[in-house]
Amino acid sequence: MKGKWMCAILCAATGVFFLFGLLTSPTVVHVFGNGESLPVLVIDAGHGGFDGGAVGVNGTSEQDINLSISRSVQALSGFFGYPVTMTRSDEQALDYQQGRSVRENKVADIKARERITNEVKNPIFLSIHLNKFEDPKYFGAQVFYSKNNEQSQTLAEKMQETLISGIQNHNIRRAKPAAAGIYLMKKLQCPAIIVECGFLSNPQEEQLLCEVEYHKRLAVCIFHGYQTYLNENPI
Repeated sequence: MKGKWMCAILCAATGVFFLFGLLTSPTVVHVFGNGESLPVLVIDAGHGGFDGGAVGVNGTSEQDINLSISRSVQALSGFFGYPVTMTRSDEQALDYQQGRSVRENKVADIKARERITNEVKNPIFLSIHLNKFEDPKYFGAQVFYSKNNEQSQTLAEKMQETLISGIQNHNIRRAKPAAAGIYLMKKLQCPAIIVECGFLSNPQEEQLLCEVEYHKRLAVCIFHGYQTYLNENPI
């Protein structure tokens, strides 16, 4: 019952922020506390600008969905008094310069995300992405964690748990270590995870991922996982 009440409150909070247009702001006021003793949640909306990310079977682009989910997580975190910052707060890539090669701009973008995170005192890094696979039967959110900090796995497992219980789509995935070649998971020393919020290659899930209300549901699950992690692992 307690979990249901929390989800109802979080959904209402998200609705309030959408109603007043606060999700377009990169900074959210902390309503219930100053958060001085808490870590700072660094929300990283994957891709952006020239780099649209994965493309669904019906042409859906990943980057805008990542940003929408990230803004909802940002709003919920701020509303409940959890310090938060965004690496990408709009539709653009980071540190983009016209005239550079795609590779150079991609390197600049990922380095900017690393720099922003490292400039934050006591960060926890949360990157929002979407998945894609050649076989359309695969579906469901999955969380990956950096092996550089032991708390990453704890956070990822809690996040996976709340995504499964909150979305309830028969997802049986488990949190896994991130691939060795993922730059930010390799470089960041703070707790760091990637949340793949679903498969654009699955037609049914792609349709859901195009709905703003579904973005809010995902954000509630993500925030609830983060909040539960902090409650169970005081920092």
